[in-house]
Amino acid sequence: MQTNVLGMGLFADGGRLASKPYAASANYIQRMSNYCQGCAYDPKQRVGDRACPFNFFYWHFLARHRTVLSQQGRMAIALKNLEKLSPLEIAAIQREVERWYFENS
Repeated sequence: MQTNVLGMGLFADGGRLASKPYAASANYIQRMSNYCQGCAYDPKQRVGDRACPFNFFYWHFLARHRTVLSQQGRMAIALKNLEKLSPLEIAAIQREVERWYFENS
């Protein structure tokens, strides 16, 4: 179990053992938990002042690791959704990630 948890949770094995990284957008977190109750962020927004950080970090992670993740069959749907994002939206997501790191470091 430890190996799988580390492989999925940290993507520490580069996908060698775990079938996919355990990464989720805010929409999934909202559906599967009560974590989002009372939160000021909007789990449906990817960018903007009210965008949930889980969203822009999720899409940034997929975009950054697209090549490796494309070899994982269970990532096909997520990567297909990534392809639907325009280059402008991908750039906006990158700016959100950079802004968040700058403001929170």
